[in-house]
Amino acid sequence: MPFVKVTFSRHFKRANVYTDRTCMLRCKGCSYKLDNSQQRARLPAEKVKEVLSALDLKRVHFLGGEPALNPDLSEIARFAQEELGAYTKLGHSTACVLPPEHINAATVSLKAFDEELHRDYTGISNRNILENIKLMYKRGIRLDLSSVFIPEYIGLTEIERIARFIASLNPEIPYHIIGYIPVPGAPWRSPSPEEVQEAADLARRFLSHVTFSALSAEEFLTIKERDIRYQSIQVA
Repeated sequence: MPFVKVTFSRHFKRANVYTDRTCMLRCKGCSYKLDNSQQRARLPAEKVKEVLSALDLKRVHFLGGEPALNPDLSEIARFAQEELGAYTKLGHSTACVLPPEHINAATVSLKAFDEELHRDYTGISNRNILENIKLMYKRGIRLDLSSVFIPEYIGLTEIERIARFIASLNPEIPYHIIGYIPVPGAPWRSPSPEEVQEAADLARRFLSHVTFSALSAEEFLTIKERDIRYQSIQVA
């Protein structure tokens, strides 16, 4: 399966390999609804290897959609880790499927802990997702997790459930709470920064490393202009 593009951050010596936006979840509040740009898969695995080989890199991150759905991910991860000596990470994962071997780390977006709430928001159960997170941790994959905080829906009670679940694995696992940004067709309001901080303070009762963000839609869409972590150049 071809990849979409490869970008490179000279500051972090990090290559970002993008799959398309294919995902098993159908989240009602998906942030991709704010970005209508089209993505065409055009880079075969051999071309990605060629591009990565030419870069002075230390890390290779895979993004999507759900990168683990791409059957060529396994070979690219192996190549990056074994032949280039790079640290490999799923920069975004839903944990709907387990990552292949040769993945060092993963950022997992856990939508909800309550199964019915998860099904209402995403269209599917989270039973397999929760088990996959546990398996990823047991495999030694370095995890960090995030959730979208939606007042009166995925609210404080749910944030506490998620934090307790993460703490049951390891209270040192980092957790990031994202203030919901309204998207077309969804009924919810965005939380105030104070509300997101309250959610973070609640999670800190169980976890040692909790951060949060509360961006407007404009701030979200222009974050690359302000935050060096998101700044890179397209190389393929």
